[in-house]
Amino acid sequence: MNHLNSRFAGQVDFADDSLAGAVLPAGIDGFGAGLRYWIHGDETLSQGELYKAEAALLDVKDLVAAAFVAFAAELTDARSTTSLFRDVHLEEIPEEMTCDLFDVASCEAVTDKVFLDHLLLVGIAISPTATERVLALDFAIGADKPTDQLLVAVWDRNNTVTVHHES
Repeated sequence: MNHLNSRFAGQVDFADDSLAGAVLPAGIDGFGAGLRYWIHGDETLSQGELYKAEAALLDVKDLVAAAFVAFAAELTDARSTTSLFRDVHLEEIPEEMTCDLFDVASCEAVTDKVFLDHLLLVGIAISPTATERVLALDFAIGADKPTDQLLVAVWDRNNTVTVHHES
């Protein structure tokens, strides 16, 4: 068994699964209260690799800000991942529920700013030994996450951010 100590999730073990984690009631550094935190690894993951990967999360405010820059940039293209994610919430959910989600009187009132203001950090996943998906921040509309849709900011080893829509 490979018992490791996470700064955020406490003791983790990858003996039977490649995924370990916890719900973090207080979030990290004031972000994402109640967020789900996942570590992808296996029995070869070392304590040093885990600490190095988790060190990036000590600047979670900067990571969230970088995610929002990527989301906002994508909103200028109607075919982008972020625009399609927004459209799912505006077109596939009943209007009354959409208005409640975004605190607006009609779907037409959901501007880019309103949309971005309602994205909340709900999950973090790190993959210390990966090359392509090293860090992922999951965002949802609303604290109660009324849909299974996530807008995900993903970082690779080169610190490049890409946006994904997952459900």
